[in-house]
Amino acid sequence: MKRLVRYICACLMTLTVLAVSAPGKAQDDASVRIGAPAPDFRLPGIAGEGKSLAQYRGKIVLVNFWASWCPYCRDEMPSMDRLVKAFPKGDLVILAVNVEKKIPERFRKLPFAFDFLSDASGFVQQRYGANRLPDTFIVDRKGVLRQRVTGGIPWDSSQVVSYLKSL
Repeated sequence: MKRLVRYICACLMTLTVLAVSAPGKAQDDASVRIGAPAPDFRLPGIAGEGKSLAQYRGKIVLVNFWASWCPYCRDEMPSMDRLVKAFPKGDLVILAVNVEKKIPERFRKLPFAFDFLSDASGFVQQRYGANRLPDTFIVDRKGVLRQRVTGGIPWDSSQVVSYLKSL
């Protein structure tokens, strides 16, 4: 029995070392590195109009990957709405990129001050390496990726607001 436990532990340790040392897809893609230009994309909005990241150059942009089944994604949306409203109109843009095949109807009618986009093919999600939701990429006014935040946070906190205003 001890031998089996040691064997399992050794296997787990080996897998852990390999997982930690092997760079993931997001790390291999130079286009999603902090300090590099954020990859441009064009996705349809709720009304079908196309929106691109490049059209918001000169503004601070949060590219937020989310899904309706993700409780952390849903929980952070009201704070994102308050965050947008804390900035002068148009100075901060949030692009909420839904990674499901279709944005559920109940989200199409929410009165949030940010845009919902659809990445039904998953191409943009894959390009950014956004595998854990929510996953948010902060892009500065010059189009450079400044931060990546994986997991839900209170976006309207004073620390976040101060950081974003410094960009």
